[in-house]
Amino acid sequence: MNNSNKKLNQVVFFNLLGPIIMKGISFFTIPVFVRLLGAENYGIYTVYATYQTLFATIMGMQMNAGIGAIDLYHEGKERERCASNAMSISLVSSLIFVLFVFLFIGPISAAMELTPLIIGIMLIQCVGVNAVDFALASFTYHKKAKTNFFFSIVIALSGVLLSLLFILFWMRDSEPYVGYIWGHAIPYAVFGLAFIVFFLWKGKSLFCKKHWRFMLSLCLPVVFHALSNIVLHQSDKIMLQKMTNDAAVGVYGFAVSFVNVLNIIYNALNTTWVPFYHDDIRENHMERLKRKTNNYVFLATCMAIGFIMAMPEVVKLFVQKDFWGSIDVIPILVVGIYLAFLYTFPVNFEFYYKKTKNIALGTICAALINIGLNFVFVRLFGMIGAAVATMISYGALYLFHLIMARYVIKEEYHYPYKFFYFYLAVLLVFTGVYYLIADLLWLRWVLFAIAAAAALGRIIRNKSIF
Repeated sequence: MNNSNKKLNQVVFFNLLGPIIMKGISFFTIPVFVRLLGAENYGIYTVYATYQTLFATIMGMQMNAGIGAIDLYHEGKERERCASNAMSISLVSSLIFVLFVFLFIGPISAAMELTPLIIGIMLIQCVGVNAVDFALASFTYHKKAKTNFFFSIVIALSGVLLSLLFILFWMRDSEPYVGYIWGHAIPYAVFGLAFIVFFLWKGKSLFCKKHWRFMLSLCLPVVFHALSNIVLHQSDKIMLQKMTNDAAVGVYGFAVSFVNVLNIIYNALNTTWVPFYHDDIRENHMERLKRKTNNYVFLATCMAIGFIMAMPEVVKLFVQKDFWGSIDVIPILVVGIYLAFLYTFPVNFEFYYKKTKNIALGTICAALINIGLNFVFVRLFGMIGAAVATMISYGALYLFHLIMARYVIKEEYHYPYKFFYFYLAVLLVFTGVYYLIADLLWLRWVLFAIAAAAALGRIIRNKSIF
């Protein structure tokens, strides 16, 4: 194995392992905290987490999305100055947001049904989350995979351990959800502050008009993209709740959480892929890029097929019978996640040429399509309808960005129009096959083994994941 492949594989391994363990810790400790908190307290934390995600998206101005562009368009000290200015933009935006919230804390507290203290903790956590996301994105882009892995694991474990300590020894008999909130907020606040100091000290620049204009023009549209993504992810659950019942929402919510495991892997692969993708474009290695992309998409397709075929037994092992209805929904959601994976290719191209307005527009349109389709399909087909609506919305998002990359951006898009169609067709065929052989456990697991062997065999033959 040459040094280039060895380095790439090492980076991919640690970049994959970090998010998987980080999310896995959260996913597998949910049953523990549900028991400790009880339904009501866990429900309050769920509301808190929803608002925290929304606030962090607005407060941070999505500066972490500009890490790749900072590296592409700046060198040496100027790169560090730009990163420092990005961090100061995030801090100024957060300060303005915090002042607004506390100016209207009474009505905001009443509307959110959270106390001012809890909202204050949330705002501190949001500042920390944005700083941590910025740092982890920087470590990932600069191929510091072990550093990224280390901080990901430490932050995740700290949150779980502190939450357990606070719930068991501080607020067990009063409001345990407050202990859960403190336990997750403190690691982000501490590490976030450390990263803020690090980037500001390293760049030694708080305000540079050129850098502020560069980062805001790049990242402001991404804020709308991120907000639209929240709508895209949440609208199906909300409309299911309004049109069916809480039980259906619970089953569907589990299906979404289960499929999110695959999405986490795809996202980790993409964050690892982007720096190498940029290297190939800069050096004009188009044939090498296409060869690596082919390997990448082959791996992702095998993973999706294997996931679908092995899924029923894993679901039955993980949850009680009340949730087994999710088994019929999950393959459709997997196709949706796969389409979301495909749209990262034209989106990465758009990011490279700083066309982020297109990215925001596409996600807004997809969110509106999802709401419209859910309104029709949920009434007719319930959970299946919600899954189909999500799948179609991601398909529309992929087509939108493909058109942007090929016809709107005045640069040559490196992939032929039908580059990914074969793999998409293969996944759709195997998804249809799954529904025909769903009761044939042995045949599904044979197909799982074939998909796993094909992916592993290709990696071994190429001595590289990409």
